[in-house]
Amino acid sequence: MSGRQAEWQKQFLQEYQIAPFRSDSVALKNIRYTRLDNPATWWHNPLNKNSLRLTYQAFYMLKKAGCKFTEFVVTDKLKPKTFVQLERHFTGPYYLLNARKIAMHGDVDAMMLALHANNLQQYLDNQDK
Repeated sequence: MSGRQAEWQKQFLQEYQIAPFRSDSVALKNIRYTRLDNPATWWHNPLNKNSLRLTYQAFYMLKKAGCKFTEFVVTDKLKPKTFVQLERHFTGPYYLLNARKIAMHGDVDAMMLALHANNLQQYLDNQDK
């Protein structure tokens, strides 16, 4: 595996004590044991090796391991074009908590979103220019 997904997976595995899921987990009762080298465990879109949108399982696993995420309430609901732009422009892993809230790992994207007053769409549109 190559691409940004592989780089982040390797970094997370080196920096944090991450244990694979087990089927007896209370919070993840419907999730069976998954291998940590399986991209589908980590990434919402494992076929696009540059997409950094995390799955719920990976987000939960990283939070439990002590990985820092910055959460933002965005000014507008996410639009369909926002999902495409997120995959193209974000440099760090992120998780969409709901239609108006995003959790980001990485200082660059978090700082830029804060400078745009939490207006995610404006930030992404400026990246397209």
